[in-house]
Amino acid sequence: MATVTAFIRTSSKKIDQSNVRFRLRDGREIQFFHVSEFLVKPSDFDAKSQNIKARVVMDANRKADFEKSISDRKNLILKLYNAQSNKSILSSNWLDEAIRSEITVVKKETEKHPETLFEYIAKFIANAPNRRDKQTGRKLSYNNIQQYKATEKHLKMFADRQSRKDYNFSEINKKFYDKFVDYLQNEIAELDDNGNQKLDKDGNPLFIKEKFTQNTVGKHIRVLKLMLNDGNIKDVDVSSFHVFNEDVDNIYLDEGELTKLKEVDLSKSPYLDRVRDWFLLLAWTGCRFSDLEKIGKTDIKDGFITFRQQKTNNKVTIPLHPIVLELLEKYEFKMPEVISNQKFNDYIKEVGKLAEINQNETITKTIGGVLTTIYLPKYELISSHTGRRSFCTNMYKRGLPTLMIMSISGHKTEKSFLKYIKVKQEEHALMMKKEWEKMYK
Repeated sequence: MATVTAFIRTSSKKIDQSNVRFRLRDGREIQFFHVSEFLVKPSDFDAKSQNIKARVVMDANRKADFEKSISDRKNLILKLYNAQSNKSILSSNWLDEAIRSEITVVKKETEKHPETLFEYIAKFIANAPNRRDKQTGRKLSYNNIQQYKATEKHLKMFADRQSRKDYNFSEINKKFYDKFVDYLQNEIAELDDNGNQKLDKDGNPLFIKEKFTQNTVGKHIRVLKLMLNDGNIKDVDVSSFHVFNEDVDNIYLDEGELTKLKEVDLSKSPYLDRVRDWFLLLAWTGCRFSDLEKIGKTDIKDGFITFRQQKTNNKVTIPLHPIVLELLEKYEFKMPEVISNQKFNDYIKEVGKLAEINQNETITKTIGGVLTTIYLPKYELISSHTGRRSFCTNMYKRGLPTLMIMSISGHKTEKSFLKYIKVKQEEHALMMKKEWEKMYK
C-alpha cells in the first residue's frame, strides 16, 4: 500500500525557511519525491508529526492552514498515483508534472471572474500566498495577508451596518467610499439583547469597534484600492478614493532611558526580562522587529552582524555595540524564540512602567475624523518600533552623519529616514548651541 511522508531536507537552524518535501513509497521498488512550494522554518518542523511543532507559538489560523496544505498535498499525491494503472513508467518527474497540472486545472476553475465585491476579495485573499512583493520579488509575508483579512473583516462589518450581504461592482463608487470612511471613523457600541450598550465590570461602555485614527482609516482604504486595482475590474474606479495619512507624534527613548530599562531588576519576571533584552537589541542595532531573531542567529565576524532585512531584502552590516555583545553573551549567543509583536508591545509597556519611564507625553492625532490631543505616561507609548526609532534618533543626536546611520538602519531615502528622527525643537536648538560653542571658541 502506497504511503506519503512529508519532510524537510535541511537540518540547519540558520536557514530561515525550507521547502517541505514529500516522499511516496509503495513497497521496496517504488519511491518518488516531490518538492512543494510550502515553506517552513526548519526549527519549527516536527519530523515525527510532519507538521508544526506543538510548542511553536503561532497564529492558530496560520498553523491550521499549513497543516491543511500538507494534508491536502499528501491526498493529492495518493490520488494521482492510484489513478495510474501502469506504475512501472512513473517517476519523480512524472509526479511533479502531474501535481503542477492538477493545480493549474484547479486554479483555472477558480479563476472565473467573481461578480460581487466579497466574492472577489475572498478569491484575492485565497490567492495571496502566491502573490509576490513587487519590490523584492518574494512571496507576501504573513503580516501582509493579515492586513488583507482585517480590511475584509471591516468591509463585512460595514455591510452588516448597511443591512447588506454583498455589493455589486457598480456600487463601488464615491458614495460607497464616503460611507465606508464614515464607518471607519466612528465607534460601534456593543449592545445586549435589549438594545442597550454593554458595560464592563467597572461600568465603562464596551465597543465592538473603536474610532480609528486617520492612519488606520488610510491603511484600510489603501488595502481596498490595492485589491480592486489588482483585478482591473471594468466597473470599478477607485481613483477618487483618497488615502488618509498624517505624521503622528511618536516617541523615542534617549540613552538615559535605555539605561534605566537595562538596569531595572526583572529577575522575578523572566518573560519581561527577555522582552527588555530584545528591545535593547532593537535600540542598539536599529533593526525592525521582523529581523529581531536574525540578530542572535547570524554569524558574527570581526565585530559585525550582517544579514538581509525581511521587509526590504536590503543587506545591512551592523557594528556590534557593547550592550548588544553583552546581551548575546548573556544567552550564549542563542537568543530565545521571539514572541508575537502584539505580546511584545504589551510586555514592553510593563517594563517601561517598572523602569519608571513615566513622564507625561502629549500626542496629537486625528481620531474619528477629529484632531485630538491626549496625554499619556511615556511607557504607554513604547512599542517594538520605538527601539528602531530610538537608535536612529540617538545616533543622530550623537552627531553621526545621516548617510552613515541610514546604511546601518537600511533606509533607502533620506525622506523616509527623517521620519524616524524624533528630536524636539528645543533639542535641535540645544544641539546647534553646542556646535556654535565649538565653532566660535
